[in-house]
Amino acid sequence: MQTPDSFGSSPESSLASLWLLLADLRGAVEEEIEAVTTDLSRRRLDRPIPALSGRLRSEAGTGYRYTFQIAGGTYDIRADDRVRIHAGGREALGTVHRFDRTLGLLQAVSPEWLGERLDGADLEFDPTWLLRELSTRLAEVGQDPDDFFPDTVLGTFGRLPPRLGRLPPRLDSSDDLNAPQRDALERVLGSSAQLVWGPPGTGKSRLVARAALELALGGRVLVAATTNGAVDEIARRLAAIADPAMLAGDRIIRVGFDLGAAPDTRIDLGAALARRIEGGAGGVDRTLAEHEARLGGRPPSGSRGVPGSRGTQADAPALNPYARAGRLLSLARARNDTESARSLGRAMLEIARQSELALEEADIVLTTFARLSIREELRELRFESLLIDEASTAPLPYVALAASRVAGPSIAIGDFQQLPPVVSSTAPAAARWLRTDLFREAGVVPDTGAAARAAAADVMADTGVAAGADTAAGAALPSPHDGLCAMLDLQYRMAPEIRELVSEFFYGGRLRDAPEVAERATERGTGRATGQGTAHAALTVFDTSGLDPRVERVDGSRRNRAHAEAVADFVGAAARDGIEDIAVVSPYRAQTRHLNDLIRRRLGRAAPAGLEVSTIHRFQGREKRLVIIDTVDAPPGRSWFLDERRNRDFPRLLNVALSRARDRLVIVATVAGLRRTLPREALLNRLLVHVERSGSRIAAAPTDLWHGR
Repeated sequence: MQTPDSFGSSPESSLASLWLLLADLRGAVEEEIEAVTTDLSRRRLDRPIPALSGRLRSEAGTGYRYTFQIAGGTYDIRADDRVRIHAGGREALGTVHRFDRTLGLLQAVSPEWLGERLDGADLEFDPTWLLRELSTRLAEVGQDPDDFFPDTVLGTFGRLPPRLGRLPPRLDSSDDLNAPQRDALERVLGSSAQLVWGPPGTGKSRLVARAALELALGGRVLVAATTNGAVDEIARRLAAIADPAMLAGDRIIRVGFDLGAAPDTRIDLGAALARRIEGGAGGVDRTLAEHEARLGGRPPSGSRGVPGSRGTQADAPALNPYARAGRLLSLARARNDTESARSLGRAMLEIARQSELALEEADIVLTTFARLSIREELRELRFESLLIDEASTAPLPYVALAASRVAGPSIAIGDFQQLPPVVSSTAPAAARWLRTDLFREAGVVPDTGAAARAAAADVMADTGVAAGADTAAGAALPSPHDGLCAMLDLQYRMAPEIRELVSEFFYGGRLRDAPEVAERATERGTGRATGQGTAHAALTVFDTSGLDPRVERVDGSRRNRAHAEAVADFVGAAARDGIEDIAVVSPYRAQTRHLNDLIRRRLGRAAPAGLEVSTIHRFQGREKRLVIIDTVDAPPGRSWFLDERRNRDFPRLLNVALSRARDRLVIVATVAGLRRTLPREALLNRLLVHVERSGSRIAAAPTDLWHGR
């Protein structure tokens, strides 16, 4: 298939370019597989781990929690690790909730019901099967290009010139967009390819939802992102503004859901499938009811295939048909009832067919890139438009796969100054194709080399200010007049002082405050006293130099006990001041664990209700009223991670941490130590100087000054 809006290239040249691109992408994937395999071997997770016993512990809000007893071993299993559970001839994906290494007890949460007892289960922690599936799907595009859309792939990657233009929106739901958002939407609707640069708090999700509805007027739309959180946010916004008839007719469908948040039954695929089945589709409901009477397999009425569904219990559908049939099939096999097992097997095939039909009839399909590559019911779908959210984190091989299934416009929305894709490999192809975001690949952001970044840092050091209009934090920025890249520059999240800091250091001074931000700042006030007896400044440096902190190495990460004690005291004081919406973030996993344990233990029930303690990576896309950033590092050790010369991703990591704050930002740092162990012109040192000059400074002392005020 070729795109209807052909770029004028010959089929032969397009195919040659496509094959070269796909070969490069698959080479990068192979290098990543090798790196991940090496890491798994180091963690002793390179082969499935047999479980001595396993049982269903409880429903877990949006899934089922299982407990497994595994044989002793020095397994490096971590909370949030993905696990593939093989049990009773079935398998399901899950997430590690907790692992007690001493007792060998592992808790995992899965959206799939696998039975009450899972004795003899195998637990597989190797995620390379996902990468292998991706490589296979890319190979299929190259082997049978007539079944895909090569020009869309090449246009998305900047290999073919796009058609740029404007078209006005047609739906009333687009009327509430601000001027930059509307400008971007018009360019999206009138172009064959468009990038939208959306810094923090500028309304990217709002724009994506409205663009999806507008594009759906011209054909089916695929909305894809790397994380479930991003997909769920777009789904939530779509459900809030879409025509009720679209929701009632299951024309907007979200495939999959985040285990940390309940699916919206109005658009969840499982709920839509349950509605079809209960409506009589394929005779499946009758078949299942007969076997439920025969086998006694109907779960209690409170058990749902979409646990924790939004809305009232009366509104929630019955058990997800897959889970319902799977439960019965497990019972039939356990009782050696071959007749029921065959009948239920046929029912499951019909459920799969009904799932495919539901997706074929949808106008908008939302999913993660990973699910797009592994879900059978998505494999044959083709679309007229593609919307990529969180484009800076989208691995380019997945982008190519998504674009290959789209006949028309390819639109990417994101912020290249936020975190890039997470990559294990440092090999050449992986560095070239997996660490590069779509903005740089399409050419709207020049990828300045190390020399150019160093030169930019020297200029900033000489002038004492952040980068100018064309660079920021050592990175080049797109031209404001680039027709391929629209910018959302009106922000609604950060207090003016925080916005100014973030804008000057990372966005060339281009960010502006929406009127609501100024009004909120006026209401907040700038002179109120806090429990620490300091001005309630939006920006604060919490200097721990007087504590003589020390850094410990823990499981390949870093921990600073003195910092943790000081942060715990600060959180307690903020809670007494009535601040509930707080985030504590750190670049190091070991410090995050220590902070969370210490704060929860010290404050107990007095801990703020809205407190979250997280690594910076996991906090991308979130926001809090008060954000406390613990930099952790202190002399005599030197930090490569906080040095942009050694860690090219540090500026983006720092930007993510800073830009999560709405009203107040506190940076915990050993200021004197960082000035000794990092260059004077290092980004972090320059930023600390800016914060001290524009905000306030608290000097932590060895005495318990927080409780002695």
